[in-house]
Amino acid sequence: MQQTVFIKGMVCNRCITTVTQELQQLGIELDEVNLGEVKIAVHAPFTDYDGLNKKLAPLGFSVLENKRSKLVKEVKQIAAEVYSGEFDFPHHFRFSDLLAQRLEKEYDFISQQFSAEEGTTIEKFVIDYRIEKIKEMLVYTSLTLADISFQLGFSSVAHLSRQFKQQTGLNPSHFKTMRHSRG
Repeated sequence: MQQTVFIKGMVCNRCITTVTQELQQLGIELDEVNLGEVKIAVHAPFTDYDGLNKKLAPLGFSVLENKRSKLVKEVKQIAAEVYSGEFDFPHHFRFSDLLAQRLEKEYDFISQQFSAEEGTTIEKFVIDYRIEKIKEMLVYTSLTLADISFQLGFSSVAHLSRQFKQQTGLNPSHFKTMRHSRG
């Protein structure tokens, strides 16, 4: 699979050489580098535009994010905010409604763009994100499953446990016991 990233400020062959060297130092596998664009060989969608910008900015270059990438970044930022453990979930909360409201776009459009860019659905991304957050909270805090369930917006401890087991093959208490016995 190949992904094109557009670079602002590339005006000559020396720019192509410089950008090529910088990206190779980052371990990015390149298919082709031309004025203003880099074709990256990717096995999963490339999303580290911030890291790339930090590397290229001192040299006078910047990454031009496309609208879809920007939208995906915003979806991920909203997910991180909502599932941080600090969000005050309103009654009958729906993440899809919040996205549509915050991004001022139809949810179907947001969902389609996210899936095209990431190769997965928003729902699957959110489930994976919440599962990782549960693991983090189980290992690094002394919160109960009821507290974690509440903080991450699950309807009940049973819902949290069921989703955790579906994704990891373990129940949350077994995961916590297993992690503590190793560490």
